[in-house]
Amino acid sequence: MKARSIARELALLGISQLADKQPSKRRGDIPVEKSASAEPLSPKQIEALLLKALTALSADAQEAIESAEGDLQRAERLLLESETRTVGDTEIKSRIQPAIPLIESAINRVGGTLNLLVFVQQAKRKGMVAAKSSLESAAQDVEKADELLAEHEERIVDVAVVRSQIQTAVTSAKKAITELKQTLTPDHLSTLIHRDDIQDYASSLLWNWMRYWKACDLQLDDAMEKWNIRRLARVDRDILRLAMLEIVHMSVPKKVAIDEAIEMAKRYSDEDGYRFINGVLRGATDKLDTDKSTPADVSE
Repeated sequence: MKARSIARELALLGISQLADKQPSKRRGDIPVEKSASAEPLSPKQIEALLLKALTALSADAQEAIESAEGDLQRAERLLLESETRTVGDTEIKSRIQPAIPLIESAINRVGGTLNLLVFVQQAKRKGMVAAKSSLESAAQDVEKADELLAEHEERIVDVAVVRSQIQTAVTSAKKAITELKQTLTPDHLSTLIHRDDIQDYASSLLWNWMRYWKACDLQLDDAMEKWNIRRLARVDRDILRLAMLEIVHMSVPKKVAIDEAIEMAKRYSDEDGYRFINGVLRGATDKLDTDKSTPADVSE
């Protein structure tokens, strides 16, 4: 993961600690009532927000690992049931086929966490390399299992061979998780907010959010026409705002900002959230481009 991608994620998680309508009554939250005239966040406030964001990021990584373990357990249960509770290739296949997407889901979850740790981790390099190697093996194993399943439909491969290949994929993925958990510790993740490139950009995002979020809301409302940003889930609102302020106020190319927003939405929004965010941002930026290219009326 790139430094700015990490900074965006930390900023998003930090923004969730800010009230965007009324001053918050919860202890520790920082109320925001102003827009263009807002005072910049103090270094102490920024540090507090980033620390909270780091805690959330660490919890998210732990949750991804736990979810991956759950997916693998369900896949193994399907394999066991296919061996002990079924007779006939058709019934066996109907049990083991759903195991493949479960393993793929686990690999994707672990891969996201691995990318984060590879980015920030310099110590225990050997463990990170081993985890990556195991995960790559799991991805190759599950791909081979999928191919074997297709060949089984043509009666070229016995279903027992397919089951064995799927179990190999599970074993490789579980090995990656074991190796990864040994390096998933708070002190490793804490290096994120001490890197100047990450801290500087995350702080810039937070400061600009304080200053421009209401202006971004107006632009987004205008693009959505009959929809209002206030009707969206908080995380969707903040992802949209971050992308808009990067494009309009931080000179980030719109393709970069939109792509990053989509990736964050895939992590934090619901299943269709990233498609909605993609559509809104493209509509908003297209409107901005149209407004810039339309000459202003000149009265005689």
